[in-house]
Amino acid sequence: MTRPTLFAALLVAALLGTGCASEPGGETDVPTASAPTDTIALNTRADSVAYRLLQAHGADAWASAPYLRFDFGIETPSGTQTIARHLWNRRTGEYRVEWATGPDSSYVALVDARSVQDERLSGTVYLNGTELTGSADTTAREQAYARFVNDTYWLLSPLKVFDPGVNRTYLPDSSTAAHDVIRLTFNDVGRTPGDQYWLYVSTDTGQLDRWAYHLQGMPEEAPPQFYNWTQYQEMNAPNGTVRLAARKEAVGADRALLTNNLALPSTPPDGAFSTPTPMLGGDE
Repeated sequence: MTRPTLFAALLVAALLGTGCASEPGGETDVPTASAPTDTIALNTRADSVAYRLLQAHGADAWASAPYLRFDFGIETPSGTQTIARHLWNRRTGEYRVEWATGPDSSYVALVDARSVQDERLSGTVYLNGTELTGSADTTAREQAYARFVNDTYWLLSPLKVFDPGVNRTYLPDSSTAAHDVIRLTFNDVGRTPGDQYWLYVSTDTGQLDRWAYHLQGMPEEAPPQFYNWTQYQEMNAPNGTVRLAARKEAVGADRALLTNNLALPSTPPDGAFSTPTPMLGGDE
């Protein structure tokens, strides 16, 4: 499964020049397609709320989408920064992620999202068009895996509430007329099974309006971090419409995480999984 880790948190902290922040991640399943939602067993009220969440976000349509394209970034009072650009062939597992560590350091990872070993993906990473080898390659493939895990979860978590190892609990004391609240915990799966999430599901639309999380690496006494999920976009897939949020606004802090430039293309650009230099920019 895919869950946020402290990887993004540390990156956000570095970008903001603040102490610590937090972001989500974990191991990920990479299905070619998801099981139809009508095959899911609904045993509890939490399951019913989670099922409504799947339907509102277009889970059956998502299962039919061959490609996913999006950027992951951050917005602060000082401006907006794109951190990574992603393109995923969901049928084959081919994955392209581009990121930079400075104005003259552009990384392109061409990896297999299905192949995870020692928290890195198989494949090749290029720095400024030159293939990396040795320890530099190992480190870069670990970074590509962390980006894949973290960034896709910020985008796709409403579609992953029935992933293997996810436990769902309905919280009546937190729920209101406007929101049903379910808490997600995890069995011994993924990189950080101690993570917890609270999902605020709109009783009107069934969409995820807000989430809160307390991650395994955070101090036990630290309060959960809250983000409002906004700027929903509708995208067509072969089996219907997928709805995903392009913006997550921190509650009580002047920043937002962005999962924008969203698209479900029917075909990828030429050379998408072979070109060693950046090619996903210019679409903002």
